[in-house]
Amino acid sequence: MRPTTPLRPSRPGATRRRLAGVALAGAATAAASVGIGAPAAHASGTVWDRVAACESGGNWSINTGNGYYGGLQFSYTTWRAFGGTAYASRADLATKSEQIAIARRVLDRQGPDAWPVCSQRAGLTRANGGATGDTSRSETRTSPYQQLVVDGILGPKTKKAIQRWVGVTQDGIIGPITKRALQRKVGAYPDGIIGPKTVRALQSKIGARHNGSRYLDRATVRVLQSYLNRHL
Repeated sequence: MRPTTPLRPSRPGATRRRLAGVALAGAATAAASVGIGAPAAHASGTVWDRVAACESGGNWSINTGNGYYGGLQFSYTTWRAFGGTAYASRADLATKSEQIAIARRVLDRQGPDAWPVCSQRAGLTRANGGATGDTSRSETRTSPYQQLVVDGILGPKTKKAIQRWVGVTQDGIIGPITKRALQRKVGAYPDGIIGPKTVRALQSKIGARHNGSRYLDRATVRVLQSYLNRHL
């Protein structure tokens, strides 16, 4: 989601980490070329039930108005990019089996890290989650990724690459939606404030040195740019 635009459960104890897609803009092409069809029942439902219990309290029709929907807390962009609109306009309007069908596509493309906290709590893997195997890096994007200059400058291209990574609209503005999506992506609390805890979580995610920075400093941005060049 976690298959990263424009996830909070309704229950207080539920996880605040949400699905944030990576490089989703062209994934709809794969959905169209492969075809979705009716989702089949499969044995991986148990593990998806556990993921949903963690993400949304097991409420497959949840819509709290925060921009993330359904039991597995898809953003609209992720849902659309992976072909979910073949079932319903939003994940919360689709059936449980339909949501799982799209989740399997996301799992194949992004791996369990699409749900960074809940996948670990639920024990989700590509194998037990039923990753579909019908998407690929070349299929899931129509606009090619432009390699970033690794200069440590958080300019418009780097901002758009971050947005592509976390699965929000690529407008080059690091606003609250992008900040919360980034925090979910790296496993930080999604309060929309980029402070030392978020920076440290990001540094852990991308393999940067923990330097105690309270903001996205140049050294961290350089490592992030290199990371994005490898992963997008």
